[in-house]
Amino acid sequence: MAKKPTILTNWPKYLLQWGVLVALVLFLTGVISGDEPANPEAHCPMGGLQALTTFFVNGSLPCSMTMMQIMMGIVLAASVVLFSKLFCGYICPLGTVQDLLVKLRKALGIKGIEIRNGSVADKLLRIVKYAVLFWVFYMTATASELFCKNLDPYYAVATGFKGEITLWMSIVTVALVTVFGFFMKSFWCKYLCPLGAISNSLKFWIWIVAIFALYYVLGLLGVNVPWWVLLALFCLAGYLLEIICGKPKYQIVHIIKNCDSCIHCGHCTAACPFGIDVARAQGGPLRAVDCTLCGECVASCPTKAIHTGICRKHKPSCFMKVLPALLAVLLVALGIHFGSRVELPTINVTWGVEETLEDGTVKQLVDPATLRTMEMENLRSVKCYGSSMAFKAKLEKIPGVHGVKTFVAHHRVVITYDPAVTTPEKVQESVFTPSKFRVNTPDPQAVDSIKVVTIRTENMYDKLDLNYLGLQMRLTGRKIYGLESEFACPLIVRVYMDPSEELDKDWFKEVVNKKELEMPVHGGGTKITPVNYKFVSLEEGESYVSTEWLIRRLFTPFKAQFKKRMEEFEGSPQFVYEIPDANYEKPIVLRNMPFLSNHLSRHEGIIGIYTNLDKDLTPAIMIRYAAPMTADKIWELINMETWTITYKADDVREESARFKFSTPGKEVPFESSALEHDLALE
Repeated sequence: MAKKPTILTNWPKYLLQWGVLVALVLFLTGVISGDEPANPEAHCPMGGLQALTTFFVNGSLPCSMTMMQIMMGIVLAASVVLFSKLFCGYICPLGTVQDLLVKLRKALGIKGIEIRNGSVADKLLRIVKYAVLFWVFYMTATASELFCKNLDPYYAVATGFKGEITLWMSIVTVALVTVFGFFMKSFWCKYLCPLGAISNSLKFWIWIVAIFALYYVLGLLGVNVPWWVLLALFCLAGYLLEIICGKPKYQIVHIIKNCDSCIHCGHCTAACPFGIDVARAQGGPLRAVDCTLCGECVASCPTKAIHTGICRKHKPSCFMKVLPALLAVLLVALGIHFGSRVELPTINVTWGVEETLEDGTVKQLVDPATLRTMEMENLRSVKCYGSSMAFKAKLEKIPGVHGVKTFVAHHRVVITYDPAVTTPEKVQESVFTPSKFRVNTPDPQAVDSIKVVTIRTENMYDKLDLNYLGLQMRLTGRKIYGLESEFACPLIVRVYMDPSEELDKDWFKEVVNKKELEMPVHGGGTKITPVNYKFVSLEEGESYVSTEWLIRRLFTPFKAQFKKRMEEFEGSPQFVYEIPDANYEKPIVLRNMPFLSNHLSRHEGIIGIYTNLDKDLTPAIMIRYAAPMTADKIWELINMETWTITYKADDVREESARFKFSTPGKEVPFESSALEHDLALE
């Protein structure tokens, strides 16, 4: 009977595997990540390699991809080329789960299914992972979205089947991992895993480099070979090399066999998760495409005829036993280190510099040598591919701007402009969005006027910056009611405060120059957000406005009116159903109002939906209607557990209600409502 590797005989593997698994559980359950939502793919090398492919194909990164994932993908590739499939053997949670499933089957005394390496079935099944690899990378590069999320069993389980998945694909892959993984050793890794296909291909890295070199040379010669052809050649070469050769030669660390000490007991072959026939291997380095240096064969050998080493002369040692695990940890650490310091642009695009004429010639519109670049930092709204493209769309409307790179991890952009047409100051002004933020709500019964002072700041050109500064001021406990920004260099920030407050230059400087916003979060704890604002000056003088003016000034209304119904019910008695609540000024309410409007618009008699201030200056949801609609019917509609939302004519969905209402509103005639007064002023 074969000697079984145990936690003690192969402790480096089990320590690292279980350490990674525990860390993932703690991270995904929020124990480590805290109140921040956990990203299951934060350090995913597969996603990183897809992102890198998309960058080379499209010049942009897929949504939500970061340099951290790309560096982890590069590190994985480097580890395969230099050492072996260390990620598969020591880190991958799917590999760990499959090991556990096999151990469970053996513990239950259930006989497994064996597909012998090199058999016809084995060779046919191995092509599947290369087909999946081509499919996943092709779909990702063409859509600029990580297609692997649709079917990745790890991602599906980590998100509780609530992530960006295709449900049937995720169910199928999870079933394949669990059911077939229970009866066969490493079924997912050998036959289905696209990352396994990449790793096996990279073990024959000289051939892969030759393919890429050929593609590059053809490009230099003017032969336009589509990128997907290169991807197909990569997959085809990897598959053929795996089934025909299967013995990569060029790596530093190996499993080494000493035939003089071998007693041919077969324990090593029985222990191998990939079914490699180590017992029949010749002496010296074991050359097998599936080998992950996991050490199971080493731990199972009763005569120490098998060990980890760099060359044939190496003898078994404690250091060599832990070397693969140490290398895995070191490479992950390097990936995290460089991933936090190096960044590729999410988009890198230019426009208006040249155009291609009908005859194929290129006409230069602007001399590239005359163009200049400028940087803008702390643009927190530039945080993904979608927001980068929205930022690009804004820049395209600015005369003299011809390109942009966005670096979303650091919220930084590099803008290319023509100095003969525009200046950095004009670009900043065009990009800038004036904003306002309510810090606290003044009591109009107790405060009849508001003091206004003006400060100047820098590094606050994103629309979210005023919110963060306002939150910073709210935490001081001072009677500050609101902030409003206006473009200038330095930026103008008007501060609305209680007349009793006497705040000097030093106070503002201390608050503005703080490097971190420490916000208490619901349930305890503190969320720390880095900020980098700079106080410049406090302008002399002050002015006063009325409390009502400020409350109206800082309130952001919502309006959705249905033109046909306004015309239909013109002249008919109209009413407004008002539901006042101070919380209705919060951004989350404003974001969900379109869903309420969409839901109610399906019903006859609804004319418009708004958020506005009632006559007591309290924020309220206001629903304008006429017969046959009634107040009771509106109350019934808004309290439904599911709302009917129409996205397109052929896309109507039942979704959970976005609001919960506890106190019924009141019905007032439209002509006497605060809403009618405000609409008349527009």
